[in-house]
Amino acid sequence: MYQLNEAASPGHPTVSVRSLSPGDEEGLREMFSRLSPKTIYERYHMPYPRVPEWLVANSMEAGARRGELLVAVAGGEIVGHAMYVRTEEGRKAEIALVVEDRWQSKGVGKLLLSGLTRRGQLRGVEVFTGEVLGENRRMLGLLGAVFTEVEYTMNEGLYHVRMPLRTLEPAMEPLPMVRSAA
Repeated sequence: MYQLNEAASPGHPTVSVRSLSPGDEEGLREMFSRLSPKTIYERYHMPYPRVPEWLVANSMEAGARRGELLVAVAGGEIVGHAMYVRTEEGRKAEIALVVEDRWQSKGVGKLLLSGLTRRGQLRGVEVFTGEVLGENRRMLGLLGAVFTEVEYTMNEGLYHVRMPLRTLEPAMEPLPMVRSAA
């Protein structure tokens, strides 16, 4: 388990990042129900008024088969979700990340992405890939903050990004982490 104390401020409890567990389904649904239409659009690239149930189910299952699923938890609520799914090549994995609106720009995305990266490295993943809307400057900035090398290819307003995991930003290593005793 990883913890971020910097995100904690008056009215904001400490954020912990851990693997998604089977009992998290309702908490994940609740987090998705609190996302703004803008955040939903930036994450799924579709203007859904709310996250469809099939996407919630996919967020619970996809990474469990061929990757990793993490959640950020604050005050007993899930406030972020990140995952990677290995591609057929096995050494590459596609990532996806969403942070609840009120927790954006507080270090939660960085903590989730750093946790995914560390776990991917331990499991032999060499490259993360993903797609980011050109207008999603926060996500593009996050990728640049975590990785020293990000390759961008743009096609019709969508960035196709590639991040070699060997380029994890060295400054990320001393994140305040606490290992769970469990």
